[in-house]
Amino acid sequence: MSSVASAGSSEATDERSRRERARRLAIAILATVSFVFAALNFDSVKVHLLFATVTMPLVVVIAACLLIGGLIGAYAGRRRRRRG
Repeated sequence: MSSVASAGSSEATDERSRRERARRLAIAILATVSFVFAALNFDSVKVHLLFATVTMPLVVVIAACLLIGGLIGAYAGRRRRRRG
């Protein structure tokens, strides 16, 4: 009986491992594409904030948005894992 449970556990671990590798590959591809996109955009742009307007390179705006989005995604993923 324990060998059956062990086999099921092994399959679940293999599936999780494959899923984790696919997730890491997708993140690496998205990070590479984002880096190339940001690196090609060095023009200065005006950014309208709530109470001010600032001029900065577009690469900084893109990097800040990617960082904020990554932090929000990581936070949401942690909350979902805790509930599940």
